Amino acid sequence: MRFAYEIQNETAKIWRCFDYGEEIEIPGSLEGYPVTELAPYIFSEHMDEQKLEKRIAAGQVFLSEGSEAPALCGSGLKGVHLPPALQKIGAYAFYNCGRLEVFSFHGGLKDLGPGLFTGCHHVRQLKLTLDHTGTSCLQEILMELNEELRLTLCRDGREARLVFPEFYEEGVENTPARILMTQMHGSGMHYRNCFYQKRFDFHAYDNCFFRAKAQEREMLVLELAIGRLRFPLGLGEQERAVYESYLMEHLPEAGQRAVNQRDMELLIWLIREFLFAGDYPGEKELLRRILGQASEQGFTEGNAFLLDTLHQRFPSGEERFDF
Repeated sequence: MRFAYEIQNETAKIWRCFDYGEEIEIPGSLEGYPVTELAPYIFSEHMDEQKLEKRIAAGQVFLSEGSEAPALCGSGLKGVHLPPALQKIGAYAFYNCGRLEVFSFHGGLKDLGPGLFTGCHHVRQLKLTLDHTGTSCLQEILMELNEELRLTLCRDGREARLVFPEFYEEGVENTPARILMTQMHGSGMHYRNCFYQKRFDFHAYDNCFFRAKAQEREMLVLELAIGRLRFPLGLGEQERAVYESYLMEHLPEAGQRAVNQRDMELLIWLIREFLFAGDYPGEKELLRRILGQASEQGFTEGNAFLLDTLHQRFPSGEERFDF
């Protein structure tokens, strides 16, 4: 891995990254100076390479030691992980990075240039680690990405797993009046407005759940509820009850989701925390149903867990079920 960088006011600014991989972790420092800024077009194929070469030749920009790898940019980039000290990203930094999927950053990042994610339509995973202020540029990033997103929000050693549905605008003409009206589709815009003075508002986010139930597909709504219950950072008791009620109503679908994804942690959590937590009607039948799905899909680990659970819950001597 190699970097083109300059030193300004005892901080480092990176102009270009060179690597053979698809993901990059920006270092926290170069030559002992904290990396606080990324240059405009740093990961874009549209950077003026000749201008950069002139800066290097003039001794304004330096090249770190490393292999002679090509610039990591454009469609070659799939993931970026930024350091805590980073404060600024220049304009169009990810312009036309069409395969970018993962973006990880910290609360100290405050200054974003315009058009940051122009042409990036496959970003799916965000990770934000907040500092003691709790503020961030998360809302600005979310507003640039209107596709369906999943965010891991970390604070004080705990985390929340949040889903932001897609949204899009449509221009509709009121023909008699000849007025063009803008219609918003999807609940994603409402979820992206859950902020107050650059702080994420969990209460406002959870209060959007009724919109998601009305406008989004069932499996996405289920994922949203599961994420809030499994990782309940900032979750109030009233909101918890709403999510729990929804999950109990859709427990068969949740079990199938765990099997389809071969997610043992989710499967165990669903069985122990919800199926066995209360008086669920048809408990045995649901266990057997999920067991059948695991068997059909060759989910060996899940199949073994469910079979063992059935034997423990309904001992054969009680003649509670047959195989």
